[in-house]
Amino acid sequence: MRIVRSWMGAAVAAGLLASPLVAAEGMWMPQQIPGLAAELKAAGMELDPERLADLLGDPLGAIVSLGGCSASFVSPEGLIVTNHHCVAGSLQFNSTPERDLLLEGFLAATRDDEIPAAPGSYVYVTTAIRDVTAEVLGDGGAGLSDADFARQVERRERELVDNCEKDDDVRCRVANFFEGTLFLEITQMQIRDVRMVYSPAEGVGNFGGEIDNWMWPRHTGDFSFLRAWVGPDGSPADPSPDNVPYRPRHWLKVATEGVEEGDLVWIAGYPGRTFRYRTAAEVAAAHEFSMPELVRWADEMIAILEAENRRGKEVELANYGRIRGLANVMKKYEGQLLAMRDGKVEAQRQAREASLAFGDAAESPLAVLDRIQARRRQTERRDFILDWLGRSSPMFGQAFSLWRLAEERPLPDLEREEGYRERDRSRFLQGIARAQRSIEPASDRATLRFALLEATRLPEGQRIAPLDARLAATGREGAEAQVDALLDGLYAGTRIGDREARVAMANESLEQLAARGDSMLDLVRDLAPLAAARRAEAKADAGAMLRHRPAYLRAIAAAAGREIYPDANSTLRFTWGVVTGYEPRDAVRYTPRTTLAGVVAKTGEDPFHTPQALLDAAAAPLTAYVDPQLGSVPVGFLSTTDITGGNSGSATLNGRGELVGLAFDGNWEGVVSDFLFLDPIVRTIHVDAVYMRWVMDAVDRAHHLLREMGLPVHATD
Repeated sequence: MRIVRSWMGAAVAAGLLASPLVAAEGMWMPQQIPGLAAELKAAGMELDPERLADLLGDPLGAIVSLGGCSASFVSPEGLIVTNHHCVAGSLQFNSTPERDLLLEGFLAATRDDEIPAAPGSYVYVTTAIRDVTAEVLGDGGAGLSDADFARQVERRERELVDNCEKDDDVRCRVANFFEGTLFLEITQMQIRDVRMVYSPAEGVGNFGGEIDNWMWPRHTGDFSFLRAWVGPDGSPADPSPDNVPYRPRHWLKVATEGVEEGDLVWIAGYPGRTFRYRTAAEVAAAHEFSMPELVRWADEMIAILEAENRRGKEVELANYGRIRGLANVMKKYEGQLLAMRDGKVEAQRQAREASLAFGDAAESPLAVLDRIQARRRQTERRDFILDWLGRSSPMFGQAFSLWRLAEERPLPDLEREEGYRERDRSRFLQGIARAQRSIEPASDRATLRFALLEATRLPEGQRIAPLDARLAATGREGAEAQVDALLDGLYAGTRIGDREARVAMANESLEQLAARGDSMLDLVRDLAPLAAARRAEAKADAGAMLRHRPAYLRAIAAAAGREIYPDANSTLRFTWGVVTGYEPRDAVRYTPRTTLAGVVAKTGEDPFHTPQALLDAAAAPLTAYVDPQLGSVPVGFLSTTDITGGNSGSATLNGRGELVGLAFDGNWEGVVSDFLFLDPIVRTIHVDAVYMRWVMDAVDRAHHLLREMGLPVHATD
């Protein structure tokens, strides 16, 4: 393994990493951790901060990405711990009406009993990092249009990635930090034989369902275990019975003691996206349109899918992932909108922008960004519907991807869009396989019907002309009759719902796809010119952003007078805080820990179902797990750490670097932190490792896994 530490140069030159750190908030890059040394030591950190700056050493070398969730090795035999909701797709994929792993849970009694995770499941282990800023930006695109500058940057990134990826063992990316100021080439070993080891029943892992999602107090045991398997030589390999468990260089020790209020905790994981450096105009667009519209669409589609679920268990399993995903994002945005009602976020942006010093205000970076945003708002309703057609219909989404693949295939590989290059081929086919579990034609039609009816209500100037023409051609009167007639033909004349047909389509040209006469593909073909025009516009915007956002961020850093951290971008980050509660409103104080007694008290009507085995064990809990202060087994706890989506499954560690829990959620009142971190109320919700161990020991008898992690077993086998 190697790591190149030249990444600091570009950021220091830009003035972004030059002042004393403030640790009240922040998803810090690991190389920034030494600057936090004084605060960390005062809070109880026993590890050397310099040690925490080493992504490949102990303990950060044990932290891995699952490509959307975070996780960590917890044994020398490749055992991985993450959140239950991070493996729900694999549980769904392996479930049948006769054996519902989502409901019942899963425990492999031996390693031979471990089952493959869903297609496209990977474990990513970082092996190298290199500063490639100069290679990516060069002369800044002098003489090029914004669109051509964006294309030049993309081509250089692809060249770097291709040079980095010598074989299937590694996956590389060039990540953009500080709004286009710093570019790092990140090399990760990709382990592609990933197997399910253990997930508790839904009544533990998803206790409380969407009612409790984002809420405190929380009593969810959101944890599960996977295992990474490799070839006999220790290298990544395709799934095979000859494979052996991966032996990581580093793994985390699971603590045998819980946390208390005031304790230091820290998180290492892969947060997805935050928007703390977005402009006031961009925040306003989200607040006024995209967020409330998303909530409305999600709410409508959940109701439609739940009605479809009444047709049977097979339908319910197919729609599980769609409903849960929609419900999660809907509730998050509901919380954000609630927190933004007082205008605090927009006011913070306006005040920040007023403090920035630019020479020519009319041509300042901020003015350029505002002009781009103003133009986008002119077609925001149309663009929202076009973006959501694939989310409203997995079948349409598959058809669109197949058409795009055929559009990109004739181009030189370096000119193809991401997702359609040769390096993406296996993932594309895995996506076809994975999508089959969520394709249920009647449900698909019902939610696409909603989207098409929304399209009929678009105002003049934002109409989708190809859809209007299609609807008029039905010869029916009225929007509903036209949409129903269009859908009749659409679902009667397509083979997109057939997995083998889609695999064949993935090898065909545009001419071959068109010759099929497939109704779903024909609809995509009609929309393709509009989609191409939108991509061209987005390319020009991306080039303009690359030119102007770095200067905008430099001005923010100068006005702040301190070091700043970059927005989240799915790269490894460090955040720290303390275990403590909060006051959500007048006269209400939330304490920071929940207990097994609370689980029992909540148990009753749906979705608060608890497995009988857990209730039996709770009647006389093993004393080794009972916290003397709480008088019960601890279940969850709060901390002041700073996280967002993608952090799910992140290891939560104490000052000694021991795993004391897993981050799995934020609190309802604090979800606005994607835009603005409000210290008094932003909290992370963690499942306590003590509860994890108790469930494994007393409820599910996963004693072999406890022993593998070097943990004591207190229940009888």
